[in-house]
Amino acid sequence: MTNETYREALAALALEIGVDAQALADQQALVVDGVTLGLAHVQTPGGEGIQVACKVGPLPPNATAETLRLLLQANTLGPVTAGATVALQHGADDVVLARRHPLDTPPAALARACQAQSQVATLWAAALAQGLPEAA
Repeated sequence: MTNETYREALAALALEIGVDAQALADQQALVVDGVTLGLAHVQTPGGEGIQVACKVGPLPPNATAETLRLLLQANTLGPVTAGATVALQHGADDVVLARRHPLDTPPAALARACQAQSQVATLWAAALAQGLPEAA
C-alpha cells in the first residue's frame, strides 16, 4: 500500500460522511461535534494505517499521581476510550486521544470510530475540567 491508498481511504471516508474529498485530503482533519480529529498516514508493525488523534484538554496544572494513574489505567479499559489511547502530547501538557485503524477499514466503520472518538474526547474533556479523580 502507498500514500495513494491512504488518499483513496480518505476519499472513501469523505464520500461516506458527505464532505469534500479534496478538502479532507488537504486538511487531513475532520471536525466532529466540535472536536477536531487530525488524520495521518502511519506505518505500524502490522502495516499501514490511518491514525486519528485529537486534543482532549490540558493536563490539570497540579495533576496528582492519582490523576496520572487514572489516565494510564484508562488505556486498559476499552470502552472508556473507544479503543483509543490516552496520552500526553509531546512537548506540551495536553491530554490527547489517538487510535490507529488499518488502511482497509471500511469507510462506514471508520466514520463510526471517528464519531465515537469525538464523543469520548468530549467526556474526557469534561472530566479533566472537573478534576479526574472526583469525576471518575
